[in-house]
Amino acid sequence: MVSLCAVVVAGQKRYFPEGALDSASTGSDGFRNRWYSGQLEAMSEPALKPVAGTRTYRFSWLRTFNHPVAIRVVIGQAQCTLHATELDGAGGSAPGRVYRQKVEEIAPEACARFEAFIRDQGFWSIARRGSAVGADGSVWIIEGVTDRYRAVTRWTPESGPVRVIGEQFLSLAGWTFPQREMY
Repeated sequence: MVSLCAVVVAGQKRYFPEGALDSASTGSDGFRNRWYSGQLEAMSEPALKPVAGTRTYRFSWLRTFNHPVAIRVVIGQAQCTLHATELDGAGGSAPGRVYRQKVEEIAPEACARFEAFIRDQGFWSIARRGSAVGADGSVWIIEGVTDRYRAVTRWTPESGPVRVIGEQFLSLAGWTFPQREMY
């Protein structure tokens, strides 16, 4: 088994509010914040914070042995934009460099359906963390920012709302992955 303690952190920038990833353990919350933040920093992703008139959702997919991915949807008053980045490293260690990236506008109707989907899956009310953890697998992180911030994480989900929402982000980006990498 590979230990997640080998995680490389680029800068020390914190992308998640204190306690957002593990409110029960300061040590676990800090470790996860450094790990996830290092991956997002390598992707040049912004820290998500409430901005008047804007709603933002992000899916971060950190697979131990495969490329890390972040897909962000920004919904403003005038437009809806998708930002997707995949790095060439590994989500459980060194993130690497940009492998592929896309930024594109999303039609208002598609954006409204996407946001309704997030809401209908219960994102704003499901438990922030699942109980499963492991050394080899992946972490699925869904963040949402409206006038408030929320992060929900699951370790290698095989089903449930976090899995379904993450797959919806991948579909919206138009990115597919071999079945063996869908963990």
